[in-house]
Amino acid sequence: MEWYRRCFEATVWALAAIGAISFGAFLLEVIGRDGGIAYDFHAYILAGRHALDGSELYGMMQIGDPGAFRYPPFFAYLAIPLALPPELAVTWLYRAVCLACVRYLTGSWRATGVALLFYPVQIELVALNVTLPLAASVRATLRGSAVNAALTPVMAALKYGTIFVAGYAWLIAPRQRRWLAFGVALVVIAILIDAFLHPGQLTDYLGSLRQQAGSANQAPFVGSQLLVIVPSTLWDFVLRLALCAAATVVAIRRRWAWLAFAAAALAVPTLWVARLAALVGVPRLWWEDRAPRGGDARARRA
Repeated sequence: MEWYRRCFEATVWALAAIGAISFGAFLLEVIGRDGGIAYDFHAYILAGRHALDGSELYGMMQIGDPGAFRYPPFFAYLAIPLALPPELAVTWLYRAVCLACVRYLTGSWRATGVALLFYPVQIELVALNVTLPLAASVRATLRGSAVNAALTPVMAALKYGTIFVAGYAWLIAPRQRRWLAFGVALVVIAILIDAFLHPGQLTDYLGSLRQQAGSANQAPFVGSQLLVIVPSTLWDFVLRLALCAAATVVAIRRRWAWLAFAAAALAVPTLWVARLAALVGVPRLWWEDRAPRGGDARARRA
């Protein structure tokens, strides 16, 4: 038995090393191309610049167009600090944060190395959307964090699927309800303040969502990394939203935090391959749900 355990440990370490080397090679290729500028993170920096100089935040853009900003206007103003330092410096700092999020989601650096074998993780660590920090916040909410519970409605304004985690936490962890309500109040206040200070931007934002809903999700300019169920941006989202809502109902009935987490990760308006990176957090959550102990067990009983 000891021999098998040692073989297993050696195999896992070997996979972790392969994952790290593979990602390192991918990162060197990216650095050689443009120094490491991130496709998605650049859009947030650009939104911060537009908010700073009073430029238009939303424009006519197709799915996959660079620089697209599809979030409520107040997020652009929150991004202003990102627009002040040199872009490469803040990009690499954020990349380090996202790598730390993978470590948190998987539970160890060895598991992080194995997770790097999952190609969506590599893509996400290069493109740098909000996928991994949001997933880390969702995990913390599911494990009883009051601060992250308050942030969950804010995160839901970024990626709508996070609302399923809010529903799960509301029903499974009553002690988090006041924090969830506080988060909802934060979002409402932020929207009202923004609407007062910048009239018309909320209308522009809603118009950008309508334009996105009518955009083609199957065309040469979209690329091969967009995962679709049906050839309609709107109905593809509606179908995934319905499936993930059903999964969340099952998660609530069975108290499966891992399934609520997966539902939140998949219920995004457009499901790019990189968005699957959040799923590296599922195995650890599944294991904890299967054999809860210590703080995780107390969080589940809260």
